[in-house]
Amino acid sequence: MVTTPRVPQNRRLRLQIILLIPLLCVVILAIVADREWPFTQSAIAATLQQQADAGVQIGSFRQFYLPSPGCVAENVTFRRSGDSKDQPFVTIRKLTILGSYHGLLTNHISTVQADGVHVIIQPGQTSSSGGTQSTVGTIPPGLTIGQLIADGAAIEFPPTADRAQALIFRLPKITVHDLENGKPLAFQATLQIPQPPTELDVTGNFGPWQAGRGGESKMSGAYDVKSLDLGTFQDIGGILTSKGNFDGVLQQVTVSGKVDTPKFTVSSSGHPIHLVANYSATVNGLNGDVNLDAAQVRFGGTVIDAAGSVAGQNGKEGKTAQFVLTSSQARVQDLLWMFISENKPPMTGPIIFRAKATVPPDKRPFLKKLVLQGDFGIANAQYPHESTQRTIDVLSARARGQADKVEDIDDKIGSETYDPGRVLSNIKGHVVTTDAVAHLSDVMFDVPGASAKLNGTYKLITHQVDLSGYMHLESELSKTTTGVKSVLLKVMEPFMKKGHHNESVIAIKIGGTYENPTYAVVPRAEK
Repeated sequence: MVTTPRVPQNRRLRLQIILLIPLLCVVILAIVADREWPFTQSAIAATLQQQADAGVQIGSFRQFYLPSPGCVAENVTFRRSGDSKDQPFVTIRKLTILGSYHGLLTNHISTVQADGVHVIIQPGQTSSSGGTQSTVGTIPPGLTIGQLIADGAAIEFPPTADRAQALIFRLPKITVHDLENGKPLAFQATLQIPQPPTELDVTGNFGPWQAGRGGESKMSGAYDVKSLDLGTFQDIGGILTSKGNFDGVLQQVTVSGKVDTPKFTVSSSGHPIHLVANYSATVNGLNGDVNLDAAQVRFGGTVIDAAGSVAGQNGKEGKTAQFVLTSSQARVQDLLWMFISENKPPMTGPIIFRAKATVPPDKRPFLKKLVLQGDFGIANAQYPHESTQRTIDVLSARARGQADKVEDIDDKIGSETYDPGRVLSNIKGHVVTTDAVAHLSDVMFDVPGASAKLNGTYKLITHQVDLSGYMHLESELSKTTTGVKSVLLKVMEPFMKKGHHNESVIAIKIGGTYENPTYAVVPRAEK
């Protein structure tokens, strides 16, 4: 008897699977044949044209079927009019579309990879249709795309009459996930900004895109500014980093975060300052306007609250910055340290102020185009430079009629044996700054025994001082000095202006420079 050899069970299973593969392929091909093949040049061109609302041309095209279905389109151009003679506003060096046979059944594309994307944004650019039913930015109903990769993309703003060089924003990394009509998509991107040069990472969600109403499309996520060199701006320097979050719609995005600049400097001083700020702002993603809703800036022992905007104005090129700055917790030495080059601030003490600052988009240096107006008050000011402080001390002693205690020792200012008693001074006033000149008005200065009211100017670049006004002395003028000077002033007193309780009033003038001021004191005659 002949016996039939037994085939192992696992071997029979493998044979059944092998026999089923051709049958499965036949079934898939039958189903696919019943549908329109999506990877043809005409089908791809029609889809791209619908998405961009523009004419599309493909330089070369090829399809592939194994191991997965798909296609490659090279030298793809998009033109608004569709005329091949017009300059394209989008070019793609290589567009690869990868699918799967299962995806053919479910209308799903696995990956769309666009290499060498270049977008040119022309002023006033509009779609060719101009209608409200545009399908730009929408995904055809029923279609889903797993991911869109466009690493190395560039967005170019051509030169203008005011800008000789083109502005090019580069995206070394950009990936979009889960594209589906009517649903938000997730994205990760690295963006390189040309001015000021900086790179930031952004992750979040965008959409769904509102066709014809793009500004109403939702977006949310987080950002991370790695390094922004402030040295590209005039008159300031330092490396800025920032992290935060954003949420809203494209035309009104709320952004909040923290800014950190460990070595912020102003060129006029060169002193490094660790500046930290927390802020909340509203950004219009359609035109780049920013409303700074609230910000708190900290450096040294000073805290400044700010609010304002950086926005375009009708009929003007560029954007104008306008801010309101207030502080009830500040130190004058922190502010002076930021702007003067001396190693020691000339004044210390608490200061309160409120100011409005405007910086137009001019090409002039920062101090020249800054427009500032505000009010300030400094309480209990002291002067770290010993000679300056002792000059104030002597002034106070003379004004209180104690000339005999300080007479003939002016040359001893700075001596360890000289001590007329340390005094504090108070200063307040109003300032308007234009063209790098601070116009000071109603500046009140007082120390024990004397008070002054001054008006004039201070030039921010040359440090020239030109102030004049009147000083009220607590005692009679003759008692502010001794010896022959006192006798002469005694004779002249009937012709001098007197205030209440026999106080004296004299005219004063301050000139020279901030570093080397000059003082002139002239008795004020009765009118």
